[in-house]
Amino acid sequence: MGKSDKAVISCALTGVLTNPAKFPVPVTPEEMAREARAAFDAGASVMHVHIRDQRPNMGMLPSWNPDDAQAVCDAIRDACPGVIINLTTGVVGPDISGPVACLERVRPEMAAMNAGS
Repeated sequence: MGKSDKAVISCALTGVLTNPAKFPVPVTPEEMAREARAAFDAGASVMHVHIRDQRPNMGMLPSWNPDDAQAVCDAIRDACPGVIINLTTGVVGPDISGPVACLERVRPEMAAMNAGS
């Protein structure tokens, strides 16, 4: 790429099922916002977000709690004005009610669509 070429940089803040006890991934809204801001300052304009279970010592698990999703996404939006939120939607099994509830609450600019999940 030349200096005049443009690119969209997306940052996946956590990845799927990463255990924060073994790897320093953000879990809380404050941690997610802090890491998003670091990526934003480095040039990322899209944050791919996996909401983590907010219960103590459960941050390795996903959360489909719309309250958790709202808190995390609000914190990221406050820390990174104009950022694009790309919310994950991947599930194991046919029940997509959790991701749909989070999408309806948060209204992200983008959402992942995992075919076959």
